[in-house]
Amino acid sequence: MTVCIAALCDNRKAIILAADKMVGSHAIESEAEIHKVLRLNKDWRVMLAGEIAPAFDIVDSVKKKLSKGKGFTVQEVEHAVVESYREKRFAEAASRHLAPRGLTPEAFNSPSSNALPESLKLALDSAIENHHLDLELLVAGFDRHGQGHIFSVNDYDNRGAARRFDIPGFQAIGSGSHGANYMMTYRAVCPPMPIRWALYLVMEGKYFGELASGVGSRTDLYILRHGKPSIQVKEEAVEDKLIKICQEVEPRSLKQKHVDILNSFKGLRFGTINKLKTKRKGQELAIT
Repeated sequence: MTVCIAALCDNRKAIILAADKMVGSHAIESEAEIHKVLRLNKDWRVMLAGEIAPAFDIVDSVKKKLSKGKGFTVQEVEHAVVESYREKRFAEAASRHLAPRGLTPEAFNSPSSNALPESLKLALDSAIENHHLDLELLVAGFDRHGQGHIFSVNDYDNRGAARRFDIPGFQAIGSGSHGANYMMTYRAVCPPMPIRWALYLVMEGKYFGELASGVGSRTDLYILRHGKPSIQVKEEAVEDKLIKICQEVEPRSLKQKHVDILNSFKGLRFGTINKLKTKRKGQELAIT
Protein backbone atom coordinates (compact mmCIF):
# COMPACT_ATOMS: atom_id res chain seq x y z
CA MET A 1 0.00 0.00 0.00
CA THR A 2 1.75 3.09 -1.19
CA VAL A 3 2.05 5.64 -3.95
CA CYS A 4 5.19 6.21 -5.99
CA ILE A 5 5.34 8.61 -8.94
CA ALA A 6 7.79 9.38 -11.72
CA ALA A 7 7.40 12.15 -14.32
CA LEU A 8 9.59 13.39 -17.16
CA CYS A 9 10.08 17.14 -17.55
CA ASP A 10 12.40 19.76 -19.07
CA ASN A 11 12.09 17.99 -22.44
CA ARG A 12 13.13 14.68 -20.85
CA LYS A 13 16.31 16.17 -19.42
CA ALA A 14 14.92 15.91 -15.86
CA ILE A 15 12.75 13.52 -13.86
CA ILE A 16 10.66 14.16 -10.74
CA LEU A 17 10.24 11.28 -8.28
CA ALA A 18 7.87 11.18 -5.32
CA ALA A 19 7.12 8.40 -2.83
CA ASP A 20 5.31 8.13 0.47
CA LYS A 21 6.93 6.58 3.55
CA MET A 22 4.12 4.33 4.79
CA VAL A 23 4.96 0.78 5.88
CA GLY A 24 2.55 -1.79 7.23
CA SER A 25 2.37 -5.17 8.86
CA HIS A 26 -1.07 -6.77 8.78
CA ALA A 27 -3.40 -4.22 10.47
CA ILE A 28 -0.63 -1.92 11.69
CA GLU A 29 0.74 0.96 9.63
CA SER A 30 3.27 3.67 10.36
CA GLU A 31 5.31 6.29 8.55
CA ALA A 32 8.85 5.20 9.30
CA GLU A 33 12.12 6.82 8.31
CA ILE A 34 12.45 4.61 5.23
CA HIS A 35 12.90 5.33 1.52
CA LYS A 36 11.07 3.62 -1.34
CA VAL A 37 13.36 5.19 -3.93
CA LEU A 38 16.41 2.97 -4.46
CA ARG A 39 19.48 3.57 -6.60
CA LEU A 40 20.30 1.11 -9.40
CA ASN A 41 23.30 3.09 -10.67
CA LYS A 42 24.24 6.72 -11.14
CA ASP A 43 21.59 7.24 -13.85
CA TRP A 44 18.69 5.01 -12.77
CA ARG A 45 16.35 4.72 -9.77
CA VAL A 46 13.64 2.23 -8.86
CA MET A 47 10.55 2.65 -6.65
CA LEU A 48 8.58 -0.13 -4.98
CA ALA A 49 4.94 -0.99 -4.32
CA GLY A 50 3.36 -4.15 -2.94
CA GLU A 51 5.23 -6.93 -1.13
CA ILE A 52 8.66 -5.35 -0.63
CA ALA A 53 10.65 -8.40 0.55
CA PRO A 54 11.52 -9.78 -2.93
CA ALA A 55 12.66 -6.36 -4.13
CA PHE A 56 16.05 -6.39 -2.45
CA ASP A 57 17.34 -9.47 -4.27
CA ILE A 58 15.99 -8.04 -7.52
CA VAL A 59 17.69 -4.68 -6.96
CA ASP A 60 20.99 -6.35 -6.03
CA SER A 61 20.80 -8.45 -9.20
CA VAL A 62 20.07 -5.42 -11.39
CA LYS A 63 22.98 -3.53 -9.85
CA LYS A 64 25.33 -6.35 -10.81
CA LYS A 65 23.99 -6.45 -14.35
CA LEU A 66 24.45 -2.67 -14.70
CA SER A 67 27.78 -2.46 -12.90
CA LYS A 68 29.85 -2.32 -16.09
CA GLY A 69 29.61 0.54 -18.56
CA LYS A 70 29.21 4.28 -18.26
CA GLY A 71 25.77 4.42 -19.85
CA PHE A 72 23.03 2.10 -21.00
CA THR A 73 20.16 2.13 -23.47
CA VAL A 74 16.69 1.95 -21.99
CA GLN A 75 16.33 -1.50 -23.59
CA GLU A 76 19.42 -2.73 -21.70
CA VAL A 77 18.04 -1.45 -18.40
CA GLU A 78 14.62 -2.97 -19.12
CA HIS A 79 16.26 -6.31 -19.88
CA ALA A 80 18.28 -6.24 -16.63
CA VAL A 81 15.20 -5.43 -14.52
CA VAL A 82 12.88 -7.92 -16.24
CA GLU A 83 15.45 -10.72 -16.13
CA SER A 84 16.14 -10.10 -12.43
CA TYR A 85 12.41 -9.93 -11.66
CA ARG A 86 11.74 -13.25 -13.41
CA GLU A 87 14.77 -14.90 -11.79
CA LYS A 88 13.43 -13.95 -8.36
CA ARG A 89 9.96 -15.20 -9.21
CA PHE A 90 11.33 -18.57 -10.33
CA ALA A 91 13.59 -18.84 -7.28
CA GLU A 92 10.60 -18.22 -4.98
CA ALA A 93 8.46 -20.72 -6.88
CA ALA A 94 11.16 -23.40 -6.72
CA SER A 95 11.70 -22.77 -3.01
CA ARG A 96 7.99 -23.03 -2.28
CA HIS A 97 7.00 -25.97 -4.51
CA LEU A 98 10.14 -28.04 -5.19
CA ALA A 99 12.41 -27.66 -2.15
CA PRO A 100 9.92 -29.23 0.33
CA ARG A 101 10.08 -32.39 -1.82
CA GLY A 102 13.87 -32.36 -1.90
CA LEU A 103 13.91 -31.32 -5.55
CA THR A 104 16.04 -28.72 -7.28
CA PRO A 105 14.95 -27.13 -10.59
CA GLU A 106 17.70 -29.13 -12.33
CA ALA A 107 16.52 -32.40 -10.82
CA PHE A 108 12.88 -31.61 -11.62
CA ASN A 109 13.74 -31.02 -15.30
CA SER A 110 16.08 -34.01 -15.61
CA PRO A 111 15.10 -37.44 -16.99
CA SER A 112 15.29 -38.83 -13.44
CA SER A 113 12.16 -36.87 -12.56
CA ASN A 114 10.18 -39.41 -14.58
CA ALA A 115 10.00 -41.38 -11.36
CA LEU A 116 7.51 -38.81 -10.12
CA PRO A 117 3.84 -39.52 -10.82
CA GLU A 118 2.74 -37.67 -13.94
CA SER A 119 -0.09 -35.96 -12.08
CA LEU A 120 2.38 -34.61 -9.49
CA LYS A 121 4.77 -33.36 -12.18
CA LEU A 122 1.92 -31.53 -13.91
CA ALA A 123 0.70 -30.04 -10.62
CA LEU A 124 4.19 -28.81 -9.68
CA ASP A 125 4.78 -27.42 -13.16
CA SER A 126 1.47 -25.55 -13.02
CA ALA A 127 2.22 -24.21 -9.53
CA ILE A 128 5.61 -22.89 -10.66
CA GLU A 129 4.15 -21.38 -13.81
CA ASN A 130 1.37 -19.61 -11.90
CA HIS A 131 3.52 -18.30 -9.06
CA HIS A 132 3.32 -14.49 -8.88
CA LEU A 133 5.27 -11.76 -7.14
CA ASP A 134 3.00 -9.24 -5.45
CA LEU A 135 5.53 -6.54 -6.27
CA GLU A 136 5.50 -3.66 -8.73
CA LEU A 137 8.60 -1.73 -9.74
CA LEU A 138 8.63 1.77 -11.22
CA VAL A 139 11.97 2.50 -12.88
CA ALA A 140 13.13 5.93 -14.07
CA GLY A 141 16.42 7.24 -15.35
CA PHE A 142 18.52 8.46 -18.25
CA ASP A 143 19.93 6.55 -21.20
CA ARG A 144 23.48 7.03 -22.48
CA HIS A 145 22.32 10.08 -24.48
CA GLY A 146 20.83 11.80 -21.43
CA GLN A 147 17.19 11.20 -22.41
CA GLY A 148 14.80 10.36 -19.58
CA HIS A 149 12.67 7.21 -19.55
CA ILE A 150 10.06 5.61 -17.29
CA PHE A 151 8.90 2.01 -17.25
CA SER A 152 7.19 -0.37 -14.84
CA VAL A 153 7.39 -4.11 -14.20
CA ASN A 154 4.75 -6.15 -12.41
CA ASP A 155 3.17 -9.60 -12.34
CA TYR A 156 -0.45 -8.40 -12.35
CA ASP A 157 -1.24 -7.77 -15.99
CA ASN A 158 1.96 -8.06 -18.02
CA ARG A 159 3.66 -11.05 -16.34
CA GLY A 160 6.93 -9.36 -15.55
CA ALA A 161 7.37 -7.61 -18.89
CA ALA A 162 8.42 -3.97 -19.01
CA ARG A 163 5.80 -1.36 -19.87
CA ARG A 164 7.15 1.99 -21.08
CA PHE A 165 5.60 5.34 -20.07
CA ASP A 166 7.71 7.82 -22.07
CA ILE A 167 4.28 8.78 -23.40
CA PRO A 168 2.44 10.35 -21.59
CA GLY A 169 5.64 10.91 -19.60
CA PHE A 170 4.43 9.97 -16.11
CA GLN A 171 3.24 6.99 -14.11
CA ALA A 172 2.21 6.15 -10.55
CA ILE A 173 2.10 2.77 -8.82
CA GLY A 174 0.58 1.54 -5.57
CA SER A 175 -2.81 1.89 -3.94
CA GLY A 176 -2.72 5.66 -4.48
CA SER A 177 -1.91 5.38 -8.18
CA HIS A 178 -5.47 5.95 -9.41
CA GLY A 179 -5.81 9.34 -7.73
CA ALA A 180 -2.29 10.37 -8.70
CA ASN A 181 -2.61 9.33 -12.34
CA TYR A 182 -6.03 10.97 -12.57
CA MET A 183 -4.72 14.32 -11.36
CA MET A 184 -1.62 14.25 -13.54
CA THR A 185 -3.76 13.42 -16.56
CA TYR A 186 -6.16 16.23 -15.62
CA ARG A 187 -3.21 18.61 -15.35
CA ALA A 188 -1.79 17.41 -18.70
CA VAL A 189 1.60 16.53 -17.24
CA CYS A 190 4.04 16.00 -20.13
CA PRO A 191 7.80 15.93 -20.81
CA PRO A 192 8.14 19.53 -22.12
CA MET A 193 7.02 20.99 -18.76
CA PRO A 194 9.57 23.09 -16.83
CA ILE A 195 11.02 21.45 -13.73
CA ARG A 196 9.40 23.62 -11.06
CA TRP A 197 5.95 23.25 -12.61
CA ALA A 198 6.36 19.46 -12.88
CA LEU A 199 7.63 19.38 -9.29
CA TYR A 200 4.36 20.84 -8.08
CA LEU A 201 2.15 18.67 -10.31
CA VAL A 202 3.85 15.47 -9.18
CA MET A 203 3.39 16.55 -5.57
CA GLU A 204 -0.24 17.39 -6.31
CA GLY A 205 -0.68 13.92 -7.79
CA LYS A 206 0.81 12.39 -4.65
CA TYR A 207 -1.44 14.61 -2.49
CA PHE A 208 -4.56 13.24 -4.20
CA GLY A 209 -3.11 9.73 -4.09
CA GLU A 210 -3.22 10.03 -0.30
CA LEU A 211 -7.00 9.65 -0.49
CA ALA A 212 -6.44 5.91 -0.99
CA SER A 213 -5.98 3.60 1.98
CA GLY A 214 -2.47 2.85 3.13
CA VAL A 215 -0.80 5.93 1.63
CA GLY A 216 1.25 8.07 3.98
CA SER A 217 1.33 11.85 4.03
CA ARG A 218 5.11 12.12 4.42
CA THR A 219 6.94 12.44 1.12
CA ASP A 220 10.34 11.78 -0.39
CA LEU A 221 10.63 14.14 -3.35
CA TYR A 222 13.55 14.19 -5.79
CA ILE A 223 14.71 16.00 -8.92
CA LEU A 224 17.01 13.98 -11.18
CA ARG A 225 19.07 15.49 -13.99
CA HIS A 226 21.52 13.66 -16.21
CA GLY A 227 25.11 14.22 -15.24
CA LYS A 228 24.21 16.39 -12.25
CA PRO A 229 23.72 15.65 -8.55
CA SER A 230 20.17 14.75 -7.60
CA ILE A 231 18.16 17.19 -5.51
CA GLN A 232 16.09 15.96 -2.57
CA VAL A 233 13.48 18.48 -1.52
CA LYS A 234 13.40 18.80 2.26
CA GLU A 235 10.26 17.54 3.98
CA GLU A 236 9.76 20.92 5.63
CA ALA A 237 9.71 22.58 2.20
CA VAL A 238 7.24 19.99 0.92
CA GLU A 239 4.89 20.70 3.82
CA ASP A 240 5.36 24.47 4.06
CA LYS A 241 5.33 25.22 0.33
CA LEU A 242 3.98 22.48 -1.95
CA ILE A 243 1.27 21.06 0.32
CA LYS A 244 0.14 24.62 1.05
CA ILE A 245 -0.48 25.14 -2.67
CA CYS A 246 -2.29 21.79 -2.96
CA GLN A 247 -4.62 22.74 -0.11
CA GLU A 248 -5.38 26.16 -1.55
CA VAL A 249 -5.87 25.06 -5.16
CA GLU A 250 -7.66 21.68 -4.88
CA PRO A 251 -7.46 21.50 -7.97
CA ARG A 252 -8.12 24.97 -9.37
CA SER A 253 -5.56 26.83 -11.45
CA LEU A 254 -2.55 28.33 -9.71
CA LYS A 255 -2.35 32.02 -8.94
CA GLN A 256 0.73 34.19 -9.22
CA LYS A 257 1.43 33.84 -5.48
CA HIS A 258 1.63 30.08 -5.92
CA VAL A 259 4.06 30.45 -8.81
CA ASP A 260 6.12 32.75 -6.58
CA ILE A 261 6.28 29.98 -3.97
CA LEU A 262 7.58 27.52 -6.57
CA ASN A 263 10.18 30.07 -7.63
CA SER A 264 11.23 30.61 -4.01
CA PHE A 265 13.09 27.29 -3.71
CA LYS A 266 16.74 28.22 -3.29
CA GLY A 267 20.08 26.58 -2.81
CA LEU A 268 23.28 25.85 -4.66
CA ARG A 269 21.69 23.22 -6.89
CA PHE A 270 18.28 24.89 -7.18
CA GLY A 271 20.07 27.95 -8.49
CA THR A 272 20.71 26.06 -11.74
CA ILE A 273 16.99 25.48 -12.37
CA ASN A 274 15.15 28.18 -14.30
CA LYS A 275 12.34 30.00 -12.54
CA LEU A 276 8.83 29.85 -13.94
CA LYS A 277 7.40 32.60 -16.09
CA THR A 278 3.71 33.38 -16.45
CA LYS A 279 1.35 35.12 -18.80
CA ARG A 280 -2.38 35.69 -18.85
CA LYS A 281 -4.69 33.72 -21.15
CA GLY A 282 -8.08 35.24 -20.49
CA GLN A 283 -8.91 34.57 -16.85
CA GLU A 284 -6.29 31.83 -16.53
CA LEU A 285 -2.61 32.10 -15.62
CA ALA A 286 -0.48 30.20 -18.14
CA ILE A 287 2.90 28.88 -17.06
CA THR A 288 5.79 28.82 -19.51
